[in-house]
Amino acid sequence: MNRQAIVGFFTILALLGLFGIFFVLTNVGTQGRYKIAVHFKSAAGLHKGALVYESGVVVGLVDSTVLRPDDFSVDVYLAINNNVDIPRNAKFLIQAPLTGDSSVEIVPTVQAEQPAGRTAPTNAPRAVAIVPHEPLLGPQEPQGTNPATVQDLLDQGQGEVRRLDVMLAQLERREPALLNTMQSALNNANDISVTLNGEIHHLTGKIETLTDTMQVALTKGSANINHLTSQLDATVSRNSGRVDSLLASLDSSAQSLNATATAVQRLAQNPQLSANLLETTRGLAQTATTIASIAGDFHNITGNPQTQAQLRDTMANVDAATQKLNSILTRLGGKSSVYGVDRSATPAPVGSPAPGSRGQGPGSTAPNSSGNATAVQADMKSTLGGLVRNLVALQVRVSEMDAQKTTASNSPLLTRDRGPSTDINLIIPPLGSTYLFTGANDIGGPASSWNFAGMTTVRPHLHVGGGVLYSRLGARVLLTPAGKVGLGFEGRVYDLRRPTTDAYANLRLGDGLTIFGGERDALRDSRRTTFGLQYQF
Repeated sequence: MNRQAIVGFFTILALLGLFGIFFVLTNVGTQGRYKIAVHFKSAAGLHKGALVYESGVVVGLVDSTVLRPDDFSVDVYLAINNNVDIPRNAKFLIQAPLTGDSSVEIVPTVQAEQPAGRTAPTNAPRAVAIVPHEPLLGPQEPQGTNPATVQDLLDQGQGEVRRLDVMLAQLERREPALLNTMQSALNNANDISVTLNGEIHHLTGKIETLTDTMQVALTKGSANINHLTSQLDATVSRNSGRVDSLLASLDSSAQSLNATATAVQRLAQNPQLSANLLETTRGLAQTATTIASIAGDFHNITGNPQTQAQLRDTMANVDAATQKLNSILTRLGGKSSVYGVDRSATPAPVGSPAPGSRGQGPGSTAPNSSGNATAVQADMKSTLGGLVRNLVALQVRVSEMDAQKTTASNSPLLTRDRGPSTDINLIIPPLGSTYLFTGANDIGGPASSWNFAGMTTVRPHLHVGGGVLYSRLGARVLLTPAGKVGLGFEGRVYDLRRPTTDAYANLRLGDGLTIFGGERDALRDSRRTTFGLQYQF
C-alpha cells in the first residue's frame, strides 16, 4: 500500500471519528429526558440549553423555542429528566435576572392544609395529577408566565397617574362647593352662638325680675302674718273676762255628755241597737276628745285657781265620757275609771286639787301662775298658728309669658302683656281630702280674673275638681309629687265658648317653694309659654 492510500485511509477514519463525536454531542443533551411544551407570550432571553428549575432544583434544559404563526406567541419545548414529574397545577415562570442567562422556573402549587379537627388519612398519600411525558398542544398545553418588564411597570404607573389626575380634577371641581358649605356651617354655628348668648342674658334678666317680685311678695306676706298674730294676741287679751262663762258652759256640756254616754252604755246592751249605736258612739267619742283638747288649751290660758278647778271638773267628766265611749266601741259595754267621777278610779296626781273643789277661794292666786304667763301666751300663739295653718293656706304665684306669636287670638285672657303677673289663691282646708280653691289671677293687670273651684282627692297625690277658673266655668286636675321634692303636673280646661287648655309642669323644691313652666292655650297657635315661681304657706 502506498503512502497516499495510507493517508487517505487515516483521513477517512478521522472523519468517521469526528462524525461519531458530533453525533454523541448532539444527542447527549436529550439522553434520558422527555419533552413537554409550554406556551408563553414571549421567550425573550431564553435560548436552547437554558436550565429548567423545579422548586430550585435543576430538572432539565430548554430544548427549543417555536414561534406560532397565528398569534406570534411562543411554544417552549423543555427536556425534563425522566425521574422527575411535574404537577398539573404547577406554574411555569421565566426568570430573567439582570446578569446571566434566563431560565425557566417550575413552581408546584402548595396543597391546602387539612381543616382543624380532621385527621389526615393513614394510607398512601393522595395521588397528584402530573403533566404527561409528551408535548401537549392546544387547550391542554400548560401556560407560562412572562416576567414583568420595565415597560409593563411604566404602563401600569401611567394608568395610576391618569386615575390620580382624574381624582384631582374632580376635587378641584368640587372644592368651591365644599368650601362654601363649610363657610355656611361656620356662619350658622356663629349665629347660633350669638342667639343663644342673647337668650341666656334675656332669661337671666327675667329670673332676676321674678326673684325681686317674689322677695317683695314674701316680705308683704311675712308682715301680714306678724300683724295677724298680734291681732290674735290682742283678741285673747281683750276676751279673757269671757273665758269663765265659756268654761262654765263647757263644764255643763261635759256633764251632759257624760250622762249621755252612760245612757248609751245601757242601750248598747241591746244587741239589736249595737250596729246603730256603734256609729253614734264614734261621733260622740270624737266630740269628747275635741272638747277635752279645747278645755286643756283654756286651762293653759287662764291662771285663775277657781277657773282651773272648774276646768279640772270638766276634764274629769270629759275623760270619763271618753273612756266610756271607747269602752263601748271596743266591747259595747264597760265603765270609766276617772277619779272623783267613778268608783275604783285612779287617784289624782299628788298636789292636784280634787275634782269638784273650787280652789282656794276668791282672791287667791295659784302657785307659779305669774311665771307661766309667758309660756301660756307662747303656747297659745303656737296653737292658734297651727289652727290657722290647718284651716287655710295662702298660695302666691308670680309668672311671666313669652312674646305673643300671633295676633289672631281672640282670647280676652291672652293679651299682649307679658307680665310679671301675680296670682293669689286660698286653699280651705289645705289638709282635707275635699277643699276649696279660690282667689284672684293677674292682680292689677289688664286681664284680671277670679277662681272659685272645689277639689277632691280621688287617689293619693291626684286631685280633680271644677268650678270657676279665670272667671269662666272649667275643670282642674292636679298631680302632686310624693315627697317634699319632686315633679308634678297641673292641667286646666275652661271657657265653654272658647275652650282653652293650660298645661304646667311643677318642680317642688321643698318648704312650699315650687318652680313651674308650661303652655297657656296649649292646643292653638296662639299658645303662650309661661314660667315662674309659686310659694304656699
